[in-house]
Amino acid sequence: MPRLKIHLEPYTDEIRTWIEDEKLHHPEVIARLASLHNVKLESRTLRKFLSDVGISTSIKYAKDHDLNARITQLHYQVQCSDVETLRILASDGFKIEIRRLQRMRLALGLKQRATALKPNEEGALQMRRELREAKRAEEKVEKLGIRLKAASKRIDAITTELASSEAANRSLTERLHAAEQENQVLRMRERDYYDPLHP
Repeated sequence: MPRLKIHLEPYTDEIRTWIEDEKLHHPEVIARLASLHNVKLESRTLRKFLSDVGISTSIKYAKDHDLNARITQLHYQVQCSDVETLRILASDGFKIEIRRLQRMRLALGLKQRATALKPNEEGALQMRRELREAKRAEEKVEKLGIRLKAASKRIDAITTELASSEAANRSLTERLHAAEQENQVLRMRERDYYDPLHP
């Protein structure tokens, strides 16, 4: 036998008031519906109904500049962990869950270390940073050296090619000169007499 459909439409305004004005949570809304209207339902049914009618139970902090500014301040200046940040935010009047805080922090681009550093660990961290930077600089120098060697090989190849082309050019010039001389000798032999002004 199919389950009976629960119609919550008559109580929409009342449920909206409980959630938006009185800030009741789902279990409290379900308990009120049961006690006042004798309506028994599951949390899943209530969630679907709220989604259908557009009633939001989550507090919208995404556009809250004060909360974003406070999270940023606690991250950079106080360097709190997420748990400490939640405690301070709760005392400031911001009620959010840890997952919400983590999502907001990541949306703001604030990455957190797994554990807070002790004062004596700061020096070690600074040394690690400097070593990492030195290693990066060394890698850059190594890459530049490789590129320089490749460029040097290319220059050597071009120089060799130029030298061989110059040698070929010299050889051609010499052969041309020899051919011209031979041509001149042949022309002189054809004539009966030698005229130095007429080659």
